[in-house]
Amino acid sequence: MPTLIVVAPHISYWHSLRGLLLMRRIRGMSTTSLTPKPVIRHEEQVADFIARGELDVRMVSALAGDRTLNAREQDILEKLFAERGEGLYADMLYSLTHRAFPSRQAKHLWEEITLHRKSLKVKLNRDVGIAVAAHDYLANVAGLMHGVTIIEETKMATLANVATRDGLTSLYDQTSFKHKLKEEVERQVRYGGVLSLVMFDIDHFKSINDTYGHAEGDAVLRNVSDILRKQVRKIDTAARYGGEEFAVILPEVDDKAGFIFAERLRQKVQDSFEEAPYKITISLGVYTNPNGQAITAEEFIKRADALLYEAKRGGRNRVCPPQGK
Repeated sequence: MPTLIVVAPHISYWHSLRGLLLMRRIRGMSTTSLTPKPVIRHEEQVADFIARGELDVRMVSALAGDRTLNAREQDILEKLFAERGEGLYADMLYSLTHRAFPSRQAKHLWEEITLHRKSLKVKLNRDVGIAVAAHDYLANVAGLMHGVTIIEETKMATLANVATRDGLTSLYDQTSFKHKLKEEVERQVRYGGVLSLVMFDIDHFKSINDTYGHAEGDAVLRNVSDILRKQVRKIDTAARYGGEEFAVILPEVDDKAGFIFAERLRQKVQDSFEEAPYKITISLGVYTNPNGQAITAEEFIKRADALLYEAKRGGRNRVCPPQGK
């Protein structure tokens, strides 16, 4: 029998004034002067628009506040809103449910779904996320969807997974990484053991963008992410921390094993780009907290990041601290 899964995403808000104005427009809270004219779309048109891949579940979850939009997504969002107007509400609902609604109705439903989400949070003492709230409201409150009273576990697992991933690399995003690190640090402090954190970034990455263009820079980020993904264990957490910086949480890994992991990753990246027209290397910082020493996740990141920049000051393409130090 299918199981109802309640997802508790990590709430982040887009704080810039530009972002807040745009979010108000999407959530129906703008002034009349900011409200675009409604655009009525047929189901086929909405489906074709979604098929372009610019407005996926991950993006919709970010619009609902489940995670922070990155700069690239902000640009995409502005373009989509200019193109779609109020049709964007229908697009968002279609992305979540694969059901098409007229634009005016979709806007009203979106507002009701956001209120329903808040209500569910109070009742369940947890945030269920926009995807669960949408399905539950449309099926059990509005009666506009049938046969989805219980959302299948596999579908909800997929929705939850997509919403926590970086759009370019498919690694965990910064918000999810910080949440996971907080959990691991609290577990280590409580139960003991060791925990290592690797922070690294791509050396001279700006020159790749400037010389070869951002498309090539994006390809480099994806390639490095693929290399990283192949090096981690199932219990590790690999994330794109921001820009060209990455992070890896290594539970039960001491300083020596952490150095070995980082050095192996450094060598793999360097070797993988030997035939490229440019040189790609990475600088890494490894911080290990032994024996459950009291520390916060923020301090953990600060110490690993300091070691990363020490590696860059030391000449780049190296791990800091060196083995045995």
